[in-house]
Amino acid sequence: MEKTTILQLQKLLDEATESGLECGCQLAIYENGELVADLCSGYTAPDRRRKVEPDTLFPVFSVGKGLFTTAIHRMVEKGTLAYSTRLGELWPEFDCEGKEHLLFWHVLTHRSGLFMTPEHASFAELADWNLMCRRMAAMRPEWTPGTRCRYQSFSYAWLAGEPLVRADGRPLKQILTDEVIRPLGMEREIFFGISDEAEARMAPLDTSRVGGEFGHALLIASPEILRSCIPSFNGVMTARAVARHYAALEREIDGVRLLRPETLENAAIPRRAADDPFRPETDWAHFGLGYVAAGFPEDVSGLIGHGGAIGSEGLLDRRRHLALGFTKNKVDPAHPNHPLRDRIASLLGLPVRHW
Repeated sequence: MEKTTILQLQKLLDEATESGLECGCQLAIYENGELVADLCSGYTAPDRRRKVEPDTLFPVFSVGKGLFTTAIHRMVEKGTLAYSTRLGELWPEFDCEGKEHLLFWHVLTHRSGLFMTPEHASFAELADWNLMCRRMAAMRPEWTPGTRCRYQSFSYAWLAGEPLVRADGRPLKQILTDEVIRPLGMEREIFFGISDEAEARMAPLDTSRVGGEFGHALLIASPEILRSCIPSFNGVMTARAVARHYAALEREIDGVRLLRPETLENAAIPRRAADDPFRPETDWAHFGLGYVAAGFPEDVSGLIGHGGAIGSEGLLDRRRHLALGFTKNKVDPAHPNHPLRDRIASLLGLPVRHW
């Protein structure tokens, strides 16, 4: 990547934070397996007391699904379970209420019909893994699993995580650490369940445009949620770590490649039912096996990744071997439209993503 392009990217970040469009943000890019940009701008909070640094941690919400999905694919490669595994084989309590033929790939493609979050009276209940799995197991899908796609925003954690734990035997947090975080050398930059030291480096959400009662701000401020492992929505990480993860899907990074070429190729293929076509004008949920296929219309599998509730994102442009991580903390009521993210995409020649 040209030095002038990196300077232009830094200018975009600085203009956004200086104007108040953003509070703080990070942008990291790997190209052909090399870290070529590790940029940051702004402050961790509206009081402007602490500047964002490359190791500042950001709540990234659903961006964590991408890393969780990679751990799942690694376990499939090892033979721990298969995409065709029936969830009820591993999770007998789940094998009821119209879920008897629900397969693991139905979860990965968000075609389970179980997009609802189980009822919970508090964040403490939401953070109680066993309780939420029991409630998930008792639920009935809204439609026949394997048919229509609807985004499993919170439920992806329990639907994919509980079968994985039962098949493997390790706690989910240990699986994520062993399969993704430690191989990347990112123990200080990726968290699904934060430590005290890491919390001190975390940028809180800036809710100045939406008010302090904003749901995601209350969620991520909950100690129970922050210290749990719920990888569909409570990931906390740096942009550098997100970019490193996506780069390692297709290239060796310091001797580590996370997925086999054939696994990545298969995971990038969009999987919508013939009678449930993707409508790009109204929808972003164009899922392969866990990753969103978000490339240009002529090659949607050419770019995969996942966005998050506040506007952070991670992606891999497979055509140009470019991996990107972007983090931010200012809540924009226009989500999923984020002007800075769109400007970065335009400068880099990437398709605009409103996910």
